[in-house]
Amino acid sequence: MTPSKTLPIAEIIGQELEADLDQVCRLCGLDSTELLDWVREGVVEAQEPASGHWQFSARQVRRVYVARRLKRDLELDTRALPVVLDLLEEVQTLRRRVRLLERVIED
Repeated sequence: MTPSKTLPIAEIIGQELEADLDQVCRLCGLDSTELLDWVREGVVEAQEPASGHWQFSARQVRRVYVARRLKRDLELDTRALPVVLDLLEEVQTLRRRVRLLERVIED
């Protein structure tokens, strides 16, 4: 195994790195068939370069990880995952904005 194939999830999520299909599957506990189904269903986005190797941004790795937890813990249907993930991301964005506004108001 090469060092790039053993990156811990925090290292990929914490940086603007890309992960390939095998890395994402290993990090998130999915098989490649399910992950590619999620790409087709719009749960996550990936780039398939001319070389044929799927690449996932750090943001998309995060989405895969959260989607897997939602599917496992809440037994969500795959078709519901994109909507739920988008809503969760919107909540996070709004929370960041509120914190920023609170800091501006306090100053």
